[in-house]
Amino acid sequence: MQTISSLHNREASCLEDVSERIMRQTLEAFIYEGIMDVDKSGKEWIFTGKGADGGSVRYSCQADEKWSFGRIKIKPGSIRREGDACRNIYTFLEEVIQNKLDGLLVNQFIQELLETLVKDKQSKELQAERIPGEDRHYEALESHMTDGHPYHPSYKSRIGFSLADNLAYGPEFNQNVHIRWIAVNRELADVAVSTETSLDEIYSQHLTEDEMTLFKQIVQERGSKDKQYVFLPVHPWQLGHRIQSLFVQQWTDQDIVDLGASSSAYRAQQSIRSLSHRGNAQASYIKLALSITNTSTSRILAHHTTQNAPLISSWLHKIIQHDPLLQREGFQILREVMGISFQYDKLPPVQYRLAYGTLGAIYRENISTCLEANEEAWPLNALFYTQRNGEPFIEEAIDQYGIVAWSKELIRTVTLPIIHLLYAHGIALESHAQNIILVVENNFPKRIIIKDLHDGVRYTPDKLLKPDWAPKLHPEPETHRKFNRYSFLQTESVSEVRDYTFDAFFFICMSEICFALEKFGLSEHEFWQMCAQTILDYQQEHPEYQERYEMFDLFSEAVLVEEMTKRRIYGDGELYFRNVKNALRLAKDLLS
Repeated sequence: MQTISSLHNREASCLEDVSERIMRQTLEAFIYEGIMDVDKSGKEWIFTGKGADGGSVRYSCQADEKWSFGRIKIKPGSIRREGDACRNIYTFLEEVIQNKLDGLLVNQFIQELLETLVKDKQSKELQAERIPGEDRHYEALESHMTDGHPYHPSYKSRIGFSLADNLAYGPEFNQNVHIRWIAVNRELADVAVSTETSLDEIYSQHLTEDEMTLFKQIVQERGSKDKQYVFLPVHPWQLGHRIQSLFVQQWTDQDIVDLGASSSAYRAQQSIRSLSHRGNAQASYIKLALSITNTSTSRILAHHTTQNAPLISSWLHKIIQHDPLLQREGFQILREVMGISFQYDKLPPVQYRLAYGTLGAIYRENISTCLEANEEAWPLNALFYTQRNGEPFIEEAIDQYGIVAWSKELIRTVTLPIIHLLYAHGIALESHAQNIILVVENNFPKRIIIKDLHDGVRYTPDKLLKPDWAPKLHPEPETHRKFNRYSFLQTESVSEVRDYTFDAFFFICMSEICFALEKFGLSEHEFWQMCAQTILDYQQEHPEYQERYEMFDLFSEAVLVEEMTKRRIYGDGELYFRNVKNALRLAKDLLS
């Protein structure tokens, strides 16, 4: 039994660890994106803060500019203020951010960092020393991936959640979540369903016959006799904090009827707003609108994305089914089979602005429908997850096969489908680690499955391999860009398609895997040479795409990556990108 003293010590240790990570990750982003200047003297990098009196304060850290796109990595525990270890995050925020930066959103950014501090501390206090053996399956592993984004300084801000909310709905706390249901006037809701399923079939996965009967009875008693209704799931936080107040008129007019909670328990996945059914392993996952801000954006669900979800999934599925390479590699997607949304354009302008994206859901196939016997599925970011006891998640697998053999197969397995979709089909996926599922057999990489596709695709229509297969999508409303200027699917620029692959996949996802494998002795040079060799081998085997290798040039000297932290400080008034050295080009030159 833990004593009060030991609990206090753990609490203090967690606060110190999280504070140090936030300061380190903030500095890495600031230096990388040119938000602050540093004086590099070997591994000691010096920068200045500004004290309350306006005077300069000397800070330093031990850092490396990595081979991986010039990413900055600061040695843990090396940040110093005036020669002493820097442990006070509040002083750091004041002197390095508050007093130094003039960005429009500086105060909001500081709030995001402090919210990250308290919520990640809460998470770390309850983190298990090691993932239990019975939890080494996909659904549970999603809950154990507690680290958040490896680059964003505000990696766990969850603005809108109190600590009680965080405990109730944060995935790492593994609580039972009970979905709330409402009935919406059918004339005010849009439903898009794939041809492979039906609305009733999806309902049956999540609602018992008794619940369906009860819901229909409630609608008859509390709804309007002149209206038809559709059932829509709502996150319990969203219902209490947004829907009841934003849609008070529709509630009064019987356009929305509260049906209560369903009996089934759900588990929150990494994205927080996606839920998996605990009792039905075949049930689709449900992605719900959630009006909190986490890392870089609000987690609402725009109307057009819910309606495009089945269209995009069916399109990609058709491509996969007719592509010999993707079939050979066992590549799959978790199809989004249904999307439902309130019709916000029928609201008055003031209400539209506040309610946009707050009431909708996307149903996604369950991973269990894709796995074969003896296969296991891991979230790809498990590859760079270190457990509380210091043991990397992948240590057992690497001990089993050796770092070179395991890494080489991993890189080939993950990279090949991504570059084939880009080169052969002209399609880029937002393939960051949270969206990629690695399928292993006896701990050895076998294939990948991609999820979260409704707004995670980018392409130039006339550069598609089969343009006539492309779906006719619901366009983004003009107002959508005001919410998120970075969210679009189609572009006239082929370089934007290529850069979309670089930004999510190579720049963040593969770089973080590279850093994780470094700890096992695989150098950055070796890692990126393996990546480059995978691409070169593909190009040699498929000369028919030669023109497209130049169009979607993965070996250019520089690539464009998003400056994510600048957005949090300076807002979305302009787009923030920077050219960085391409690790793939550097690796290719070494292979020559």
